[in-house]
Amino acid sequence: MGGCVGMKGLLRGILAVLAIPSATFAQIREPEAAPWIEYGPFAERNQFLFNLLFLAFPGSGGDLLEPGERRILLSQVYANTFVGSPSFRSEPAPSSGARQRLTPSQVAAEQAKRPEESLFFVDTEQARTSLLIRLGVSGRFETALELPFLSYQGGAFDGSIEAYHNNLNITNGGRKFYERNRTQIALTLGGDSLFAEGSPARFEPGDVSLFGRLSVLRKPRASLAMALGLKFPTGDPERLAGSGGTDLGVDLEGTLREGRQRLYFATSWVRTGDWSLFPRFDPADPKSLQVGYEFAPKDSYSWIIQVETQTTVFRGRAGSDLSGLTTEVLAGARWNRPGFWFIEAALIENLFQQNNGIDIGARAGAGMRLGRR
Repeated sequence: MGGCVGMKGLLRGILAVLAIPSATFAQIREPEAAPWIEYGPFAERNQFLFNLLFLAFPGSGGDLLEPGERRILLSQVYANTFVGSPSFRSEPAPSSGARQRLTPSQVAAEQAKRPEESLFFVDTEQARTSLLIRLGVSGRFETALELPFLSYQGGAFDGSIEAYHNNLNITNGGRKFYERNRTQIALTLGGDSLFAEGSPARFEPGDVSLFGRLSVLRKPRASLAMALGLKFPTGDPERLAGSGGTDLGVDLEGTLREGRQRLYFATSWVRTGDWSLFPRFDPADPKSLQVGYEFAPKDSYSWIIQVETQTTVFRGRAGSDLSGLTTEVLAGARWNRPGFWFIEAALIENLFQQNNGIDIGARAGAGMRLGRR
């Protein structure tokens, strides 16, 4: 009983904080009835290439579907990435004025100098297409299935990103030394290595994930749900479409409601399986935290901003870069016909210039609601 009272007190405190953004929109008259905001946060996950191979929970909020209700979401995220170990982000051939490519011999030479370190280099643009199907089983339980498809290709936006960085006097992190519009991926872990020259996959089916969500709290102004997730090794690890192992995770998500506003939060933990490309590597268990805010001026559209941060599968043996926190910020909008369909779009940015995340990305999605009105 005391825990319940404490939870109610905590929720009241958080809802009081929501009064601050509420005042920002005070000039907009509140409708007599609450607006139709039911689709939750962006069903997003961290987009860094190596993180895509392991289980993650797509954002859903604390609300569950009604019995018999189905929601189908088709989404795609396209992101540009250029990161690497410090030795690879310096000029590879100082005597040459031309842009270079990283070679396996350069990776081997650097590894010989640093036998205790793990090295990495990622220069690509990756796309993740996802089909997410949710089904309401009862008022307190729902299931979901996610089918991903992964693609890697050259950096079509390399020139634009370099120009943007130059205009703002932001470091390019070594981009200027390498050829544009190329895919190169290198990683050494535990004595094993990966080197991909060119795209390893084009619309390759990835690892399938199954989720079960249970309602923990359902109140007019707050809801809370717990989820279990299981990822199966259905993708091809050799083509960077999966890890080759089975992952299991648990997730806690909540939604707070105040008029035209929604506050979303989520935290998760994943027990990772093996990574078949690196059999001697013992992956760490990633943990994540997500916070999102949605404001709906009208029933037909809303603005959403989300911040997501997580630990990675690297246990520090890859250096402070790969094993550190990776954080992404999403900002976008959702347009919908209440109760039937919606479309959404968002930009994704790595604001903290960490060396284990994407540079910039874009998300687009379309969904529909079936079975309930």
